[in-house]
Amino acid sequence: MKPFFTTFPIWVISLCGGSAKPNMLVVLVDDHAFEAISAYGTYLKDFAKTPTIDRLAEEGMRFDNFTCANSICSPSRASILTGQYSHKNGVRGLNGAINDDSPQYPSELQKAGYQTWLVGKWHLKSQPKGYDKHMVVKGQGKYFDPTFTGSEGTWKRKGYSTDVYTDVAMDWLKSRDKKKPFLLSLQFKAPHHEYGHAARYDELLARVSIAEPPTLYEDIRNGDSNLKKEFLKRTKFHMLHSGGNPKQTKEGNAYYFRHLNDEEPNAMWKHDPMSDKDRIRVAYQHMIHKYVRCITGNDDNLKRVLDYLDNEKLTEDTIVIYTSDQGYWLGQHGFYDKRLILETSMRMPFLIRYPRVIKPGKVNKELCINVDLAPTLLGLAGLKAPPTMQGRSMIPLLKGKVPSDWRQSQFYTYWGAPNHYGIRTKRYTYLKLEGHTAELFDRETDPDQVHNVAANTENKPIVKQLEAELQKQIREVNIKQDELPSSSKDKGKKRKTRK
Repeated sequence: MKPFFTTFPIWVISLCGGSAKPNMLVVLVDDHAFEAISAYGTYLKDFAKTPTIDRLAEEGMRFDNFTCANSICSPSRASILTGQYSHKNGVRGLNGAINDDSPQYPSELQKAGYQTWLVGKWHLKSQPKGYDKHMVVKGQGKYFDPTFTGSEGTWKRKGYSTDVYTDVAMDWLKSRDKKKPFLLSLQFKAPHHEYGHAARYDELLARVSIAEPPTLYEDIRNGDSNLKKEFLKRTKFHMLHSGGNPKQTKEGNAYYFRHLNDEEPNAMWKHDPMSDKDRIRVAYQHMIHKYVRCITGNDDNLKRVLDYLDNEKLTEDTIVIYTSDQGYWLGQHGFYDKRLILETSMRMPFLIRYPRVIKPGKVNKELCINVDLAPTLLGLAGLKAPPTMQGRSMIPLLKGKVPSDWRQSQFYTYWGAPNHYGIRTKRYTYLKLEGHTAELFDRETDPDQVHNVAANTENKPIVKQLEAELQKQIREVNIKQDELPSSSKDKGKKRKTRK
């Protein structure tokens, strides 16, 4: 049974002997799809087993409608830090720099007396702010033998990156000032493509055929979604087919050709090279095996940190978050990578445990966005969020209450290939695509988002309602028409969209 003060305000917890300023462990990883966390109970639950991440769901809260506002690494990380949308914090694409005048939640915690530490992937041009110590890798970093730079100089470390990042984090935890609360930002490269994994996972699921997503073999070219057609035509992120830079050969683009000659333990399975379906099948199996082996390293290393918190009796007074900078295509529509407003690219895993506030085993289905994380953490520390933060505190949701004015849609922008923006409600996804008519997906009748039904006569009233909601969101997030991704201002500009 939980203590009677589980859902009491922080000032009451302090009087009862708890911590008025909780410790914070924020584990931010790269490209971890919610489908590949067994706590979400998807078709991969028996293959992508994550018992430690699941523990956060069992002892805390799992969010089922948490999304990013721009599904690409640097912009999402900037939104998490600043509580601002991309058009406000200045990071619209890869390797951007956060505006100097944008708030950042680590800075606010540092000013309030927190010890603040950061280790791992950063992937922003601007330098970390608000961290007493930080050691980060350049760009994507390497899966093996990473080199760090930061406040402590330059470090070269031997080993698998997820293990090494955790080693550094554990050293910091053990040497901390125990009289002060801490923020530890532990940021894994994994499971970003090419899904590098430690040798100890080489035999995990070997020779096992892993379940496929329902839309793995979707015929996008003859479908009714220009968004998916443009993504297929203009990028390399498909199991077999690709567009992208015409100077590149076909073999340099699509997943199948990129990995056809990989060696054991991740060699492509035997298949019929004359069959497109069979080539897509083995490309998917290649990807998902590596991916599961990679995320298993995340889970095992999270266990090391949670075990430390348990042993030091810090569990009750520490907020623990496991999340990703965005979702990830695991073969849906034949894709890998992310970037689009569609599931599973836009939806992020988000699991949080804080026994002082959150009752165990709760599931939240409200519409939350990555801009909400910063004001939430500041609120849990008893701090007021800077007025320029655009997100909302999720503290009422953590306590099991839904504010009457909670958002009814999630705003989304993507500047890249292809430019698009739109909203996601609990039922619908509605988007505007540069050069094409608006698209509508009804996720209640079509959860896999195969069909764009915007042109259906019976949906005209729905499109009208969603267009009004989109315009409302545009006003609320304070984005100008010429700042939207499909504006003429973006035409002709070269944007770095590949990783």
